[in-house]
Amino acid sequence: MDKLWIEEQEEFEVGDSAFLISFFNENTASTRYVLRNTPAYTNRSNEPKLHGWCGTYNNIGTYGEGAWQVVRIAKSGRYLIKELTRSELILFLEDMGYPELIPHEEK
Repeated sequence: MDKLWIEEQEEFEVGDSAFLISFFNENTASTRYVLRNTPAYTNRSNEPKLHGWCGTYNNIGTYGEGAWQVVRIAKSGRYLIKELTRSELILFLEDMGYPELIPHEEK
């Protein structure tokens, strides 16, 4: 994913960055996306996670989807977001107080 349209996220403005969390409903096979100022946390060890599965409760799986920036807010209230680049991500995670989530550079 490079850019994504998601439903209303009332507390964010164009230019704001946030953690993107998805919730997958196993019963309906639908996914809902939410921007938050905190990352997804695993449901057993309660650790913050930038990417990947964090646990399932009541057939709803929670996944960390990285950090994204609001690009545009449509008249319908939907948000166009884009994933942060590596350099933007590093600054964002340090600013938000989660430097331990900075991914190691791949060789």
